[in-house]
Amino acid sequence: MRKDSSRGGKFSRNARRISRALDSAARDRVSDFLRRAHPLKTGEWVEDRTGGAVSAMRVRKWLTGDAAPDFFALLHLIRAYGADFLVFVIGDAPESLLEAALVERRARYLESVKKLEEEFESLSSR
Repeated sequence: MRKDSSRGGKFSRNARRISRALDSAARDRVSDFLRRAHPLKTGEWVEDRTGGAVSAMRVRKWLTGDAAPDFFALLHLIRAYGADFLVFVIGDAPESLLEAALVERRARYLESVKKLEEEFESLSSR
């Protein structure tokens, strides 16, 4: 039976081992990605985007280099920021991940265009 992380079992040790595998360059890229995404109040924005799963205080520690994201925080960041986050952090991402990031980015741009067109229509009908 797998123990959960709150009891410090095998699962917790494996998660810590995985987070240590994140080299200093990748840790820096995590911070760079988050700062680029949210230049002001980075921690607060990340906390909001992750639904509170990653606290603003934890993010501030990453940004100052006092700590590094653990495995579970990385999972929440991936869920919140998608393939773009992975591509940025990995650096030399595989082609399939690059394609996934492009698909996500196109979808976001199309959604932005749709919102702008709706806003333009509402202004035009006045």
